[in-house]
Amino acid sequence: MRRAEPLAGLGGIATIAGVLIGGVGVTGVVLIGLGLLALAVPIVTLTTSGPARSMGAAVLASAFGWIGIVLALARIVGDASTGDWLALAGAVLAWAGSWLSMSDETTPGAVAPDVPRRPAPT
Repeated sequence: MRRAEPLAGLGGIATIAGVLIGGVGVTGVVLIGLGLLALAVPIVTLTTSGPARSMGAAVLASAFGWIGIVLALARIVGDASTGDWLALAGAVLAWAGSWLSMSDETTPGAVAPDVPRRPAPT
C-alpha cells in the first residue's frame, strides 16, 4: 500500500461520519458518495494485484475530491455543526491523501513478469 492511501481512506471515513453526525440532506448524499470513493482508494489497492485499478481509484477520488470540499464548506456556511466540520476535515484529508498517492510511484502487489532468456544471435 502506498503511504498516502490510508490518509484517503481515513478522510473518507471521517467525511461519512461527519455527514451522519451533522444530518443527511442532498449535499450529504453526495458527500457520502465521495467519501465512499475516497474509501475505495486503499481498498482497491489491497484487493488488486496491479497498479492500474488503484491508480484509477486515486485519480477519480482526487478529481472529484474538490467537489466534496466545496459541498462541505457550503454546509458550514449554512449551519456549522460539529459533524459539518468533521465532514470538511475528512473531505480535505481524502482529497489530499488521494492526490499524494498518485505521486507515489511504487507498485505494491505487482509481480515482475517472468521473461525467458533467449540466446544471443550468431
